[in-house]
Amino acid sequence: MVSLIRAAIERGIVFFDTAECYGEANETLVGEALAPIPDQVVIATKFGFKNRDYRMGFDSSPARIRRVVEQALKRLQADWIDLFLSAPSRSDAPVEDVAGARIPFQ
Repeated sequence: MVSLIRAAIERGIVFFDTAECYGEANETLVGEALAPIPDQVVIATKFGFKNRDYRMGFDSSPARIRRVVEQALKRLQADWIDLFLSAPSRSDAPVEDVAGARIPFQ
């Protein structure tokens, strides 16, 4: 899969989308493939589900958002995420809380 992702990049694909609910292995695989060239691609990932499982309902609380971004950065072997999206169209958290989540960056 890493070879496939890198071949896609060689052919001009630069946008890679993943999500916590796709599983840790997905972000880890994408991270391994993109680690050598993070400034040449766009990485998007999503949050919003309890325990990374869409069947368990929603959790877009600021604390959950912080946990998700910290974990995603590690798995993606990245210093940043270009696009960080709330996956579900509805959420248990007020939009003000979601938008106001403070994510610590180094």
